[in-house]
Amino acid sequence: MEPSAERYSVACHRCRRSFDALQADWCSCLVTERTLVCPNCEACFCQAPAPYKSGFWSRAPRSLWDRKFAEHHAEFTPKPNPEPSDVVRPLVLVVDDEKDILRIAIRTIEALGYGVVHAANGEEGLVLARKYRPDMVLTDALMPRLDGRKMCRLIREDPDLAETPVVVMTALYTSVRYKTEGFNDFRVSDYLTKPLDAGQLRALLEKHLG
Repeated sequence: MEPSAERYSVACHRCRRSFDALQADWCSCLVTERTLVCPNCEACFCQAPAPYKSGFWSRAPRSLWDRKFAEHHAEFTPKPNPEPSDVVRPLVLVVDDEKDILRIAIRTIEALGYGVVHAANGEEGLVLARKYRPDMVLTDALMPRLDGRKMCRLIREDPDLAETPVVVMTALYTSVRYKTEGFNDFRVSDYLTKPLDAGQLRALLEKHLG
């Protein structure tokens, strides 16, 4: 990895081919801080080994650091949720307390033609689920006030919402034990490990919404 004034040539951690990181696009993964996409194999390095990530950024030129700062610190305020009568169907309720995750999820879901409403925590998510009757709920696992798995259990206890698919995104509850607990005790429909890319999200929507 050798930065210069005009180029920052790096080797992709997956395909090992070189590309100019200064010209690369940000990935569409549902993570707080997205990474760059290799134009050769279209892989980002969200799941690259830690030494690769640290080496990449330790050698990165100032211009790329500035670009990263602008990308990850841009102010984002989600649009107000529409009235229930005005939503696009199929409708996805996204529940997450991280604005960056909401921004990427909302943008990706809308680009695929689905309607979106959003909530910042599990308590608000439960209220909006009862108000909007979404066709699917996509929620973070760990949130203040009420976490995603407990929110799912309360949705299952509501006869008007009991059949709604609830998918939990997590970087923590990934072991077989935790997933089994989620399916059996909280009646989660699906678990997805973060970072979740746009292709996984598209497959998820098609699976549960048809």
